[in-house]
Amino acid sequence: MRRLNSIRILRAVTATTVVVHHVLIQDGQVFGQFRVDVFFVLSGFVIALALEASTVSVRDFVVSRVVRIVPLYWLATLLVFFGALLRPDLFNSTTANIPGLLKSLFFIPYRKESGHVFPMLFVGWTLNYEMLFYAASALALWWFRRRLPLVLAAITLLLAGLFFVANLVHSDQAFVAVLAYDRMLEFPLGFAVWYVWKKGVRIPVALAAPGAVGMYLLMTWIEQAWPAVSPLVGNGLPTCLLLLSTLSLESLVTESALTRGLLYLGDASYAIYLSHPFIVEGMRKLVPRVAHGFDVRSPAGVTLAIVVAATFGCAVYRYIDKPLQRAMRRLINVKRLVNAPASNEAPYRAR
Repeated sequence: MRRLNSIRILRAVTATTVVVHHVLIQDGQVFGQFRVDVFFVLSGFVIALALEASTVSVRDFVVSRVVRIVPLYWLATLLVFFGALLRPDLFNSTTANIPGLLKSLFFIPYRKESGHVFPMLFVGWTLNYEMLFYAASALALWWFRRRLPLVLAAITLLLAGLFFVANLVHSDQAFVAVLAYDRMLEFPLGFAVWYVWKKGVRIPVALAAPGAVGMYLLMTWIEQAWPAVSPLVGNGLPTCLLLLSTLSLESLVTESALTRGLLYLGDASYAIYLSHPFIVEGMRKLVPRVAHGFDVRSPAGVTLAIVVAATFGCAVYRYIDKPLQRAMRRLINVKRLVNAPASNEAPYRAR
């Protein structure tokens, strides 16, 4: 799959926004909630880009997504579980119980003691949607094979159908509540951006840079001035323009030390996303015990949180996430070879 450096840089910016959001949210300040919408629309775009290749099989697609998402998430979830087991005083609404652990590991929504539908690692709630999206994508790919327009249409209809049925049910069950959230419909918005981008639509460079910044500022303003608006409208639609503006700047991404740093941050964005709660909560609850007067919500504290979380996330990506992905891929490939029939037939691929 083609790697777009502009998208990698957008991931870096969004990952930084996530850190700031979780630093400030405890103070009642709302900033950066739209980072979820950026990730969801971007995920839709990336999946459409990946499914372009006519040789992509259902198995290859599922394996790539599982290898990318599961190993590090499972490790982080287990750390939360054992942390809550050993030091429950450091956790707000997380208790170390086996049912919660299993539901968290297998992306099954459930309500925590606080009433919120969060897994043990609270940022993992977005992964419940990601895995649902991947499941819908795998099902559509299996059914329609190489007919990409039909695959994308089927994914959209599946997600929209689940959303509308869940809203008709009016149940308080966790799974229904997840399906009734309109952010789920932001993945197909990524398909729309992919479609117009493939058709050659580009925003002039002179407008793309201020357009990207403008959409970022617009979403920041909307979450302050219009908090009750649907995320699909208030964040999802502006994110489409943000993404198209970012893609239009691809030719301007040149080789430099700053660019290399931003690209690496973008590659490490998933590791930053999963690991930053440990940093933020540590700086909120533990650092003030040894550095009296320290406040992570101060300008200096926010800056330090960004630097530490980004550095730690990059280290996690380099020394934990990438080795875990390689190990899991080898394990899957070994099992495939062991279970393969003794014949010269090529493995099934999507026709």
